[in-house]
Formats: sequence, structure tokens, C-alpha cells
Amino acid sequence: MLAHPNFSLRDYLFESKVDFLVHDSNGHDEYALNCPACIENGEPRADTKRRLWINTETGKFYCYNCTWAGQLTKFVQRISKTSLVGALRILKGKSSDLEILNYRLSNNVEFSYSEMEDDTLPLAETEFPHGFELFADNKKRKTIYHKYLDSRGVSMSYASEMDWGFCDVGYAQKRIIVPTYMNDKLVLWQARDILAESHPLYGKKDYKKVLNPKGVSKSKVLYNFDKAKESSEIIVCEGFFDAAKAGENAVAINGKTLHSAQVEALAQTKARSIILLLDPDAFTDERRYASGKLAGQVKKACSVEKARSMLASLYDVRIVRLPDGRDAGSYQQDELQSLIHSRKKMA
Repeated sequence: MLAHPNFSLRDYLFESKVDFLVHDSNGHDEYALNCPACIENGEPRADTKRRLWINTETGKFYCYNCTWAGQLTKFVQRISKTSLVGALRILKGKSSDLEILNYRLSNNVEFSYSEMEDDTLPLAETEFPHGFELFADNKKRKTIYHKYLDSRGVSMSYASEMDWGFCDVGYAQKRIIVPTYMNDKLVLWQARDILAESHPLYGKKDYKKVLNPKGVSKSKVLYNFDKAKESSEIIVCEGFFDAAKAGENAVAINGKTLHSAQVEALAQTKARSIILLLDPDAFTDERRYASGKLAGQVKKACSVEKARSMLASLYDVRIVRLPDGRDAGSYQQDELQSLIHSRKKMA
């Protein structure tokens, strides 16, 4: 399959004892099988007419009876009764015997199908905000936006190459605009305030340092995904300033919490190892029981440990902790990359 070159759908269905038929469709195979979700989705009887079809070119499936649909990851989760990470191991060819993998984070929370449904929704394209201007079209101007990038140590050549821009008017005015592309689609932009002042239209009450397009979930995307996906090693950072300085193989998760949809995206890359480069508070935000028999024990793992446990069964994971409690974005580019190189040897 194009998206999962180490995975054989035919072998998987045989091993899982799923009856199926194969049809040729314009040069690629489509598999027809009985849908396992019809009863659950409100149909009066189970599917016996092979109404669920899987497209091996797109990696998507659809049931023409109950309309159950999604990416192949969701289908494998259901058939193998496993977690997202378990399904990804199967699709990457790391789980040949199709074992049921335990995926329990903080307090041994059990996997549920509702969690799966939320995390595997396809990403929709979005549009830039009104008034958006590219830095690439304004290289010689010396605006407050250009000065802000200089103060953050981001070069104009990088900002131009990555389609960064700014807005003078509208909802995102007085902000730089940083886009995220995944598979050549604009799936997110973030509007970063450069003045730390109240918005002229919305005032201090609704002020936010970073704005996102309405209706778009930043927990499903990875900044710089399209460039980093060809690398054998990927650096996972918190924000786009961190990723801009960490290197071409760095992605940003838009916060300190790694989400399962982002793990699924990482599984589509060529990476064999992951470097976690998170800010200092990601090492100390664990929660412990305050009282009772479990007083003092960990209730919720810190963000770094949670991310490590999500990725450990898929990759060689190394953690880089920066000195002096500084965030990655506070370093100059050369200095940060040198630190990453030296400290990953000790990880």
C-alpha cells in the first residue's frame, strides 16, 4: 500500500480470519468485506453482503450500509482490538503476529473506540486569514513584523521559505502568521501576537497570544511535517519557533502534550528515531495523589514521559533536556543545534 509499504492487507485479513474479495479499480485493488460495525451503528442486522470497501491507493475504508468510514489505522484498531499505537505497529510491519498490545498511560486508562474516532478524523484544508501578506513578497520592508522576527532569531530566508507572513488588518491583525502544511495542504495557521497588547477590536478580555482558525484542531497536526517526513530522525518540539531553530527535521506539536493523532502522523514518515525536545515544564508537570492510600504516587505522568511511552514501541526515543531551564526558542539556531547534537549522545 502507498501509505504503508511494509503492510500487506491481504496477509493481514488472512491472519485475522476475515473473509474478503479483491476487485481491480483503475489500476489499484479494492477489498470488499463484511462490515464489523453495522450493528453498533444502528443497523438492524449484521452485514453479510461485503458492503465495507477498502481502497488500497488511499488507505481509506467506507461501509455502504452504515457509513462507518476512516483511515486504515481505525480499521486495524477495530479488527485487532488494539490501541492506536498497536495499530501503527501492525501497519509499520513491527507486529507480525498481530498481538493485542496494551496501551495504558497515566493510571492505566483503558483504550476506547470513542478515543479512536476523535483522533483519526481526516484533516480539512483551511484558508489564510483576511489581510495575510507573505514575508517573501516583503523582504525589503522593515516593518514591526520584520523586527520581531529578528528579535526571535528567525531569518527572513527561513520565514520566506516556509510561507510565514503577517496581517495588518482583520481578525489576526498585528500578528505574524505561521502556516502548517501536511501533504501539501494548508491545515493550520497560527497568528502570533508581537505586541503583547490588547486586541484593538476584542480588548483584553478575549486576548490570546496565539490565534488559530476557528474549527481547526491544532492537536491533529505537526508543524513542518512535509519537510521532516523524509528524515530518518525527527526532533519533536513544542512550538514553531523551537522547530525553526532545531533544524529541517524538526516538527512542532503546538504545545507540550503529544496527541495520538500526531503519533499517527509521525508513523507516516520515514523516521526510525525520535528526539524529544520539550520545554522545562514538560519535565515537571506530573500530577500525584494528594491523599489516601496512593498519596504521593504518580497520578498523571509528566508530558515528556507520556510522549516517550507513546512513541517507545515505534521508535528509538531519546530525550534532550536543555540546561538552565531555558526554552528551545530562546537559543540562537547554531547554539541550539549544537546542544541537541551534544546532549542526544548522553540521552
